[in-house]
Amino acid sequence: MSNSIFHFGGVQGVLASVLFACSACTGVGSPDGYDGKPAQGVPPDSPTANGGGPSGTAGAGSIPNVPSANERGGTKIVPTTTLDPGRVVLRRLNRSEFDNTVRDLLGTLSTPAQSTFAADDVADGFDTIGSTLAMSSLLVENIDAATTTLVDELLARPAGDAWRARILSCTPEASGIAACYTQILSAFMKNAYRRPVTAEEVQTRVALAISVQTSSGDAMRGLNAALKSVLLSPHFLYRVELGDPTSAEATPLNDFELASRLSYFLWSTMPDTTLLQAAEDKKLSPAAAELDAQIDRMLTDPKSQGFIDSFAGQWLSTREALSFVADDKVFPTYDDALRTAMPQETKLFFKALIREEQPLNALMLGSFTFVNDRLAKQYGIPGGQTEFTRVSLEGTPRMGILTQGAFLATTSYPFRTSPVRRANWVLERLLCDPPPPAPANVPAFADTLPAGATLRQTFEAHRQNPACAGCHSVMDPIGFALENFDAIGTYRTQDNGAAVDATGSLLDGTPLDGAKSLSRAIASDADYPICVAKHLLTFAVGRSFSDPAATAYAAGIGLQKKDATWPDFLRAIARSQAFLTRRGEAI
Repeated sequence: MSNSIFHFGGVQGVLASVLFACSACTGVGSPDGYDGKPAQGVPPDSPTANGGGPSGTAGAGSIPNVPSANERGGTKIVPTTTLDPGRVVLRRLNRSEFDNTVRDLLGTLSTPAQSTFAADDVADGFDTIGSTLAMSSLLVENIDAATTTLVDELLARPAGDAWRARILSCTPEASGIAACYTQILSAFMKNAYRRPVTAEEVQTRVALAISVQTSSGDAMRGLNAALKSVLLSPHFLYRVELGDPTSAEATPLNDFELASRLSYFLWSTMPDTTLLQAAEDKKLSPAAAELDAQIDRMLTDPKSQGFIDSFAGQWLSTREALSFVADDKVFPTYDDALRTAMPQETKLFFKALIREEQPLNALMLGSFTFVNDRLAKQYGIPGGQTEFTRVSLEGTPRMGILTQGAFLATTSYPFRTSPVRRANWVLERLLCDPPPPAPANVPAFADTLPAGATLRQTFEAHRQNPACAGCHSVMDPIGFALENFDAIGTYRTQDNGAAVDATGSLLDGTPLDGAKSLSRAIASDADYPICVAKHLLTFAVGRSFSDPAATAYAAGIGLQKKDATWPDFLRAIARSQAFLTRRGEAI
């Protein structure tokens, strides 16, 4: 790995006229683990491995005499409150972050990254891991084309447009063209780079603008070139956190670096003027009272939808739900209205947990949800509104995330449920205890059910094969508890003409009888808050927290905050040592 201060995940080269010096960083692709995506073929029902990655090492501050929180896999975890923050490479803005950032910087309504950029690689469940956010030659071309379009769009706006007036604070004219370029670019670069800029940095862009203006005779063409060069800079495209790149010691982020971590964690976009001013006034240190005030403000700001869309979109599978297509012969009532309603329900539910300061276990135990008329019809509950409205689930078989359509569909096949996929999701996403990889040459599961046999009965016969028993004995008893819900989220009491048996058990022997009992068991499991902490840390910090030392650190946060509200839990992540500090790499 290069020791350059710019540790990027990709190639070296020149991006347009701007030197884009990128040191290659070794990254990994998406792990082989189950990714929550709906199956397109008819693969065998079998679990797969979950990849890990590098992390920090535990230091002093271990919590003594705390029972193991994760011993299912045979590894005793001793919670700790101190962690080497680990090596976090500079992170390229992912597709969501790029689109949200140009929206807030330029006022555009377009989404060029989602429209034209290739999907970002995912590791440990998220597309925010710095080492996987590679820069390919194709992506360089796409970024170049996007920035050209974005700047052209801005400068084509009429003179009275608010966004044009905000950025073009003066009109470049021959008599004072250098001064006007300097005025415009100083403010624009500060916002684009999310930090103060030096006079030398500004003058480099001014010189470019004057050069193009001189050769073309067009002042606006010069400004166009300079603005585009700013958007092609690594200081815009990457979240730059320098510190001392040659030191192996952990150092605090500066106020502007912390402002960016906060904004991309809670908003998936750039800091706003208020947050940048707090950074400039040095009010974001952990000891400053304003840090919590800023977090609270950000959680209630409409931009917090970025956190819902990005974090919950990946953790709770709402992104994948949009691509699920049920077999129309098996499920003739499934339609596009239902497909789009399912993820919206989960996003509104998760948003309510934060806005209403619900406890952490409300994700599992919530006795309410949000439905429109299409989803209410599917669930068989009252609700005739076109718009989504909050409804009580009291007296219904539904409770929490595990009875919502987005989860139920993305863990099914288009033509039937999958107890294995559902159990795997629960173990990976909620308990961070993935099953072992399937052995080689596992026989395919027979998807055609015998007459009068339930899917459960067919699975139990399949489990008689010794090659299948090891994995299925772990997975099936969890997945069976959800068999009252079909592949499109409809509650049922019969499967293939026979009564559904929704009894089962967790790995520790906890008996289960239906989805509600599974939800209650997870809510009371000590691994649940630890797993939530681990996912949030991974998303927010941008590196893996999968090794034992990092898991112990997540355990320290999770166990301390297991009875906290969702906002309290998010504050704990933002105040954690892993979030507030970084370290370099000794030469």
